[in-house]
Amino acid sequence: MPNLMLTNWCNYKCPYCFGMDRMVPRVPQAAMSDETFLGILEWLARTNYNKPIHLMGGEPTLHPKFEWIVETLLERDYPITVFSNLATEKAPEYAEKLGVLPISWVVNVNPPYKWSDVQRERIETALSHLGDNAAITFNIMPDEPDSLWAIDLIRRFNLRRNIKVGFVLPTITQVNYALDDNEYSIVAEKTVQLARDGAREGITLDYECGVPTCAFTDAQLGELWKLGSKVSSGCCSRLDITPLGEVIYCLSLATVLSRHYSGFANYDEAKNWFEEKYHPYRQLGRKVECATCNLMCPDKCNGACLAKNLIDVNNLNISNE
Repeated sequence: MPNLMLTNWCNYKCPYCFGMDRMVPRVPQAAMSDETFLGILEWLARTNYNKPIHLMGGEPTLHPKFEWIVETLLERDYPITVFSNLATEKAPEYAEKLGVLPISWVVNVNPPYKWSDVQRERIETALSHLGDNAAITFNIMPDEPDSLWAIDLIRRFNLRRNIKVGFVLPTITQVNYALDDNEYSIVAEKTVQLARDGAREGITLDYECGVPTCAFTDAQLGELWKLGSKVSSGCCSRLDITPLGEVIYCLSLATVLSRHYSGFANYDEAKNWFEEKYHPYRQLGRKVECATCNLMCPDKCNGACLAKNLIDVNNLNISNE
């Protein structure tokens, strides 16, 4: 399920954004052209690819042909997930038009006290149209008091009763805000508290990639399992394709390796190429203890965020050939 970055422009400037290295203003503004978009679809078809396609950015609803892109994918029977903050001028209109279609929306939200009045009106209007076609996702921050606002949003707008939570991930260039090692335990406890509060409303948690199992105590892991919010820790890529057709493993690692999609015969070849390049670094883990940890296996934990682990490697030398 590749992530198509329709544009590298975003209406937000979140300090924790792990996509900064491929976003305006660090790179020139770009929107995926018709030619690139249709070329990618032909490329995916070479492997009979029919898995979900994620539309993201930047902010995808800023793309001037967002609605046409969605309609084209639906005509070709691709399942679609849109990742949006719903705070753009056209987001409420798109939510009303497209909310009745078989599209899944994942809404990236910050706590409502950070919203402007205009953002609040747009987000709440869009959510009222999307209902349970939308789920919310956000990073749990060490300095936020609680996340009860997320449960309130789900209740008020009848959203999907699941929250995808993330721990703030670094870019390999370390230009964004990311968690310090001593903040993981704080965020872990806040995650458990959210799971407790959510369970009373029938709400469960899922996890973004890069959440390390060892951030939680054994007691916390057990409680989360009982609450239906079992921690799934991993670092896996769907591959991101930028507006110019550049394939990267993930946004956090955008400056390490890249190649235009036309340089691969198909999606499977691209996926295998990136996996082969990064495989030697997969067992690094985030600390020395990872090497002997009984959770260090693909279906439990593979050392959490690869970008965070590679930051500590002094002689990183991955060839783009």
